[in-house]
Amino acid sequence: MKRCYAYLSFAFGILVLTIATAQAAPTVAERVVIESPYAIKADAEADAFVTATAEKAIAQHCASCHGADLHGKPGVPDLVDYEFIWGVTGEETSDVGPVAALEQTIRYGVRNQDCPAVHAQALYGDCPDTRYSEMPAFATNGTLTVEQIRDLTDYVLSLSGKQADAPAAERGKKDFGQCVECHGAEGMGYRPYGGPDLTDDVWIYGGDRGAITASITAGRMGRCPAWVDTLDAATIKALAVYLWRKVQG
Repeated sequence: MKRCYAYLSFAFGILVLTIATAQAAPTVAERVVIESPYAIKADAEADAFVTATAEKAIAQHCASCHGADLHGKPGVPDLVDYEFIWGVTGEETSDVGPVAALEQTIRYGVRNQDCPAVHAQALYGDCPDTRYSEMPAFATNGTLTVEQIRDLTDYVLSLSGKQADAPAAERGKKDFGQCVECHGAEGMGYRPYGGPDLTDDVWIYGGDRGAITASITAGRMGRCPAWVDTLDAATIKALAVYLWRKVQG
C-alpha cells in the first residue's frame, strides 16, 4: 500500500510539473517579442507568425499610405530600401540594431503630436519618443528671400548632379549654412537629426526644381502616426523584422 501511495504521489508530482511547465511556456507571440531576429528565423512557428502578422498589419494599416508593395509615393517614403532617415544606414553588421530602430519608428511614429496629457512638455511640440526632424519654411519665416531661395535651389540641384545654373549655385552655396545642421556640410545628411542626403537620387517630395523650391519655401513636416496604442508588441516586432528582411532583399 505504501508503495502504491508513493507511486501515486510521484505520478501526481509529474502531472503538476507538466501542467506548470506548459503554463509557463511562452506563446508564439511572446517568443517573437523576446527573441532576437536570428532566433525568430530559427523558430519555424515564430518565423511564420512574423510573416502572417506583418502582412495582415500592412494590409490593414500601412498600405493605404506606403502602398501594398511598401514602395511609397510622392510625400510618403519607400519602406523597403536602405534610404531611411533614422536608424538604418545600409552598413549594418547585425540585424538587432536596425530591427530595434524600426520598432521605435513604428511604435512612436514620425513627428507625432498625439501625446497623452502627461507629455505636455513635448519636445518642439511633438511627443518625446517620436522621430523628429524639421524642414523649416524659409520663405514663410522670413529667413530667405525669393532670390536666395532660387539660388539655393540651384545649389541643391548641383549637389545631386542635376542641371543647375553655375553662378546661381555658387551664390546659393553661401546660404547653405542654414542647412548644414541637418544635411551636413557636404549635403550628405545627418541621421541623428533626421536630415536626408541631398546628394543622391532619392527624394520623398521630388528632386526637380519645382519640388526643391517648394520644400525650401514652405518646409516639409510629413507625419506617420504612432502605432503603440493600436498594435500590440508582437505585431510591432513582427513588422520591424519583416520590413528589415524586405530591405535586405
